[in-house]
Amino acid sequence: MRIAVNCLRLDPSFVGGVNTYTRGLLEGFANTANGHQFRLYASDWNQSLFESFRHRKNFEVVVLDERTQSLRKGICRAALLSFSKKVYESTSNLVFRGLRELMDRDADIVYTPSTFLQCFNSQKPTVLSMHDIQQVHYPEFFSWPRRLSRRITYGLSARHARFFQASSEFTKQDLLRHFRCISADQIAVIPEGVRVEEFAAPVDSASLRSRYAIPERFLFFPAQLWLHKNHMMLLKTLKQIESRRGLQIPLVLTGGKFSSASKVLGYIADQSMNYVHYLGKVPFEDLVGLYQNATLLVMPSLHESNSLPVLEAAAAGTPVVASRIPPNEELARILQLNLFDPLNEEELGELLVRLWTDESVAVAQTIHNRKHVLAYSWDNSAAQYLQLFERVLEAKW
Repeated sequence: MRIAVNCLRLDPSFVGGVNTYTRGLLEGFANTANGHQFRLYASDWNQSLFESFRHRKNFEVVVLDERTQSLRKGICRAALLSFSKKVYESTSNLVFRGLRELMDRDADIVYTPSTFLQCFNSQKPTVLSMHDIQQVHYPEFFSWPRRLSRRITYGLSARHARFFQASSEFTKQDLLRHFRCISADQIAVIPEGVRVEEFAAPVDSASLRSRYAIPERFLFFPAQLWLHKNHMMLLKTLKQIESRRGLQIPLVLTGGKFSSASKVLGYIADQSMNYVHYLGKVPFEDLVGLYQNATLLVMPSLHESNSLPVLEAAAAGTPVVASRIPPNEELARILQLNLFDPLNEEELGELLVRLWTDESVAVAQTIHNRKHVLAYSWDNSAAQYLQLFERVLEAKW
């Protein structure tokens, strides 16, 4: 089976999310290829993300000129201003015709890991990972151009992709509720994975704490500063704990500055929360070290399709405190998680104080999670993808 993977929309400056997902999955494919051929389509802008796959057996990296890709993307963005799905579809199919013909010629199946299709008239079966439709639930978190873009591109992708991968049963049901053109048989639930051996590898903890000037015990929240990550709720909870109990629980934040950055960083400064350490983007090896050294991982997100940090913390041996949202409840069927209402500061505050002052529960959870997280390896995920691809090729459409 010849599989084209469209990686052109992956941003090399972005840390985590779809980049971590795609590279983890590709690593799983490399380990479980079984003779299948993978062709990765990248640009000279983001080809560095795939350097490690250039010399892997059964892999080829095809690099396209970013200048022409950027021009085509710009034309498509202009087409959005027509507010017409038909205009956008025709424009996208025209400007990306060469890319579509190239992938159609060299592949049996085309897989896109980044939420929507670039063109909508592929002659080969297409599989899409539409990771979430957060804009339906929290439109206020998006500017009107972003809402317009998602409405048109997601709607067209839902209509034209042959099959879909969803990271949780919640995401599958969400897609079915909002896109009537998709049937249940078209969606395969394949959980995200984690490279367990990398997050369990030993690190120099003393050096890590010294370089970042962080304490020995701390909460860890690795997430881009986006509104749906719910940083403000966590910060207000910690401030409440400080005011009521005189207890300052250190918090370490990592991730790029996005829509909630000014509010989050402004609150930390205004409230004199010098026990909150914002480190920005950190190298992968330091991210692993922060996971391993954290007393607790805290993930108060309002919306997720699944949660890579929960899996990464489990692999690193760090107990998890996470919002009680459907994808986390699904993970909690296998892993032992401490869940809370992401709108309830009182509930989170009581949970954090209890786990911070009594680590016995967390120790037992760590032992359980290190054992059971093995089910979420990227090799397992990749094997399920390959089964999906084989099913797609056998389908009659």
